[in-house]
Amino acid sequence: MIHKHITVSESAKTQRLIPVLIAAVPGLSASQVYRALRKKDIRLNGKRLQADQTVAVGDVIDLYLADTDQDIASSTGEGDSANAVVNRVRTDKLPFQVVFRDSRIMILNKEAGITVHGGGPDASPESEASTLIALARNYFGDPNLTLCHRLDRNTGGLIILAHTALYQQEIEKLMKDGLLSKRYHCLVRGEPIAGQAVRSEDNHKFWQLDSFLEKRAVQSEVYIHNDQRPGDLTVTTRYRILKRFPEFGPDYEAVSELEVELVTGRTHQIRAHLAHFGHPILGDGKYGRNAYNRFFKTRTGGTLKYQQLFACQLNFSPRISKGPLADLAGKTFQIEPDYDLDLPK
Repeated sequence: MIHKHITVSESAKTQRLIPVLIAAVPGLSASQVYRALRKKDIRLNGKRLQADQTVAVGDVIDLYLADTDQDIASSTGEGDSANAVVNRVRTDKLPFQVVFRDSRIMILNKEAGITVHGGGPDASPESEASTLIALARNYFGDPNLTLCHRLDRNTGGLIILAHTALYQQEIEKLMKDGLLSKRYHCLVRGEPIAGQAVRSEDNHKFWQLDSFLEKRAVQSEVYIHNDQRPGDLTVTTRYRILKRFPEFGPDYEAVSELEVELVTGRTHQIRAHLAHFGHPILGDGKYGRNAYNRFFKTRTGGTLKYQQLFACQLNFSPRISKGPLADLAGKTFQIEPDYDLDLPK
């Protein structure tokens, strides 16, 4: 049995139990904490708990984990901020990495499978505490951190958070004015040929898809139409093929890696738009086909777990000439996609 003994520090005042534990013990995951709660293996001031709750400075938390729960590393001593005595700690890390951070904004690289925000009608305290924004606020000790845009739970990659409402509004304005662009990498079925040739601001040749989007909020799903219907929104997506993988799919069908740029930013835009033209993203259970995805889930060289879509690039236009983020003009922040599959060289 692994025992972790934590005394709640001043920095965790008025926080909830789950994010306090995750911040106090390096590498501890939210799912691990939930499992311990269900098994009554967490004690707060000596009392067993089965659910998340608020904690106060000076409270003592005892967390017990099975030896077989995960890989363990040794650690000794007491931390200043967390006041944690850690006998053995799992090697996993928080589900994000810092790409850029200053006093105004931060850019995080989010892992696929993490919800960025809560607030849904069926949200529980446990699910709220494990969202990206809750974990980031707790980890950085800044309750004012705010999301500037969204990413689907199963989409990994770059996301911008702001330290104040001023910078959040500035990021949103730059996106609206086309001065901050987002590009994604994804793996899709086949080799797309649809669209009109256009040039991006940095002079790359893209193919542009123009359609109309119907949003059905009840089903949490969107539909793409070639002709506009009442209530439809215009939707514009640009793509270019980065690599082709001949015979990588079932029945020796090709798979393509695309770079995608959003011109409009609609719900599920990339996933639905590409699927509409016959090129769904690998692993997309909503707009793809289960039979097609099953082929990749069972193949050697990686197991398909999430949709293969990553927000890989943020481009601050060189045309930004004024405003509180003008010094970021011309800057690009980029990561590599973390695909589930081992792709052919």
